[in-house]
Amino acid sequence: MKTLPKLVAAVAVVSAFTFAAAKGKESAAFQQTAYDKLTWTEMMPGGPSVHVLWGDMKKGPYALLMKFPAGFDSGPHTHSSDYHGVLVKGRMTNTSEGAAEAGAVEAGSTWDQPGKVVHRNQCAPDAECVMLIAQEKPFDFAPAKAK
Repeated sequence: MKTLPKLVAAVAVVSAFTFAAAKGKESAAFQQTAYDKLTWTEMMPGGPSVHVLWGDMKKGPYALLMKFPAGFDSGPHTHSSDYHGVLVKGRMTNTSEGAAEAGAVEAGSTWDQPGKVVHRNQCAPDAECVMLIAQEKPFDFAPAKAK
């Protein structure tokens, strides 16, 4: 039964982003794509890949799936604006400057990451991780110095 609240939270977050993106736009035609048929774009060699769900990463708003190889560590970094995440697959540890350490999270877990705050995302070494990320503004990534 512990999975149900996580699933409900994930659905609520995704629904909120979907409704916000669809506001003022025509309905899209039905489409469905199996996970193994998704098209992934590698962001950097050996690093994360993305599959854009809607919107434009360069302009915002947008939502995407981001796939991390098993054991991937983003290193300390920031983004200009807030983002909202749902872990869809795998197990991750997310740390954020000024926040209490929460430990690893499983699929269905959600978080909000404030912009301009140094944080780190680490995928567990046993399997790849996939996050749903939604952001109102353009995507950016600025490495930060570890303290």
